[in-house]
Amino acid sequence: MQNNFLSMAVVALVCALNWSQPAASAEPKLLNIGWTGGSGWTALPDRVAMERGFFEKEGLKPRYIRFQGTNLMLNALLSNEIDYLTILPTIAGAATRGLPVKIVAATAKSSGYAIISRPDIESVKGLKGKRMAINTFGSSADFAIYQLLSRNGLDPNKDVTLLSIAGSPDARFAALVGGSVDATVVNSPFEYRAEQKGFKTLLSVKETAEFVKIPIAGLSTTQRKIDREPDEIVRYLRALRGAILFLQSQREAGVTMIEKLLELDRPVAERFYALYREQYNADLTVPDSVVEEWIAVGTFRAKEKIVAKPSMVVDWSFAEKARR
Repeated sequence: MQNNFLSMAVVALVCALNWSQPAASAEPKLLNIGWTGGSGWTALPDRVAMERGFFEKEGLKPRYIRFQGTNLMLNALLSNEIDYLTILPTIAGAATRGLPVKIVAATAKSSGYAIISRPDIESVKGLKGKRMAINTFGSSADFAIYQLLSRNGLDPNKDVTLLSIAGSPDARFAALVGGSVDATVVNSPFEYRAEQKGFKTLLSVKETAEFVKIPIAGLSTTQRKIDREPDEIVRYLRALRGAILFLQSQREAGVTMIEKLLELDRPVAERFYALYREQYNADLTVPDSVVEEWIAVGTFRAKEKIVAKPSMVVDWSFAEKARR
């Protein structure tokens, strides 16, 4: 396993995140967790669970491994080189294609997307006739914008010109600054940077979530893990839930962690803590209507839609046990 893991790490260009941990009376179980970097607010429950000893209390020692792309993560999960993933929409799509994977928890209620625009655009309806940048067509962000426009009375295929600008949010923001687009979708708290440059937060994370949820962070695993180690999954989710409750109840600690992780000044961190606090999901489950959003991501632009029951995609039994 060790040799396979090291080989996979070189090929996939992943890097392990190491945290120091206090000694425990019994050796905790080492788990390999795939994620895309853990630099956003949705990663805080994982970081808190590690740094505040919630995982240690459950006899677990996660090792977070950064991957350059979700398909690499999925392949590593299916080959049993990693135990869990923190991504959700990709797993939902894989499950609807018949792959033996499922989502077992959502640690946030929404995606964390915000919409930024030129200051003269007053509302989402004001995007009619404008150009808007997304990352790639068929992505979660593309789905979020498609739904957002549709639910505000606009036809995404006619009323707004959507442009794919791959890369980081910086690339899309550069297009906004340069005038080649009028608005774009970003991961919060990028909107604060835009505001500092004179642009507008057209929709905050909370406001975007009123139109489309599509959470992107949580926990996913294989059917093999579900069948063979159900208690481990419950313990993992119990640790995550404890971390979320800590974040929601311990304001000063939460603000400090956001200030440090997102590199924000204290007053700005306080602003975003209030925003994110409402979006963390201690229940760890979401309604079927949100699961249907995950299912729709892969085919919402296609003529033939996937018909799949939520039970194909999620297993909430472990989250329910973790709440007891």
